Amino acid sequence: MIPGALTTRPHVAQLPMAPGDPSAAPTPSASPTLGASPTAGGSASPIGTVQVLDPTKDSWTEAANLPTPRTDLAAATGTDGRIYAIGGRAGGRATDTVEVYTPSSDSWASGTPLPAAMGEPRAARGTDGRIYVLDGTMMAVYDPDASSWSTADAPPNPVVGPALTALPDGRILAAGGIPAAGGTVSSAAYAYTPGSAGGSGSWTQVSDLPTEVTQAAGAAGPDGRVYVIGGRGTDGAVTDAVQVYSPDDDQWTAGPTGAASTRANAAATTGGDGRVYVFGGTAGAGRPLDTVSALHG
Repeated sequence: MIPGALTTRPHVAQLPMAPGDPSAAPTPSASPTLGASPTAGGSASPIGTVQVLDPTKDSWTEAANLPTPRTDLAAATGTDGRIYAIGGRAGGRATDTVEVYTPSSDSWASGTPLPAAMGEPRAARGTDGRIYVLDGTMMAVYDPDASSWSTADAPPNPVVGPALTALPDGRILAAGGIPAAGGTVSSAAYAYTPGSAGGSGSWTQVSDLPTEVTQAAGAAGPDGRVYVIGGRGTDGAVTDAVQVYSPDDDQWTAGPTGAASTRANAAATTGGDGRVYVFGGTAGAGRPLDTVSALHG
């Protein structure tokens, strides 16, 4: 199924509270194992609330609070269904904290800390089961079998705030962002090919985004394509652009746009029902959004 339209309510329940800047949602490849899509932390001030959407019931429930309230954190789902809340900012400072949520027991446990503090990480679970976390000049790679992190090179032109997603062929796509060394919003996109040890791979530049964005939401759809939704452009304004990447031919095309896609700092994931869900974020004036949009055929 190829998603073809963005809708908001009444098709998808609103968030119980507006998270403002929710964590990156679980990686799309892991969503079917959960049956629900959680968002954690967020807002201008760190909060620890965790909310879970059940698409089959179109309803939200509260889960156990995040032990360390944070903003700007990333999240990814392991192959065992546990959810990793990674890095972010606590007390205004970047943190190396990793906490792991077990849905079956509604409980959190401490995870292995990141190799270094990451204040605005992006995370994706690869087809190899490893979790890839990118923030500026460093990428960290988590091996769940060894419960350990290694480090890998960042893209040739390191960026902060890209859309990071796993491709069906095992590569990790990083699209857009702001150069870590400073400068204007980027349209560059890179694909990371993991090596045998996860962190021993290499980056290759792929086709640029048609529209340069940072703080966009990204998710891999059920059709194998990547959807980069919203974000901020070179003038700082929130865009409604939906940019769709096909890894088979290295081409970008335009997706459906509208009020539902006009958001920055949102979280996105693909549910077990095949729809791409986009959670929260901020509107043009920085106003937190409590809406959830779904991209579907």
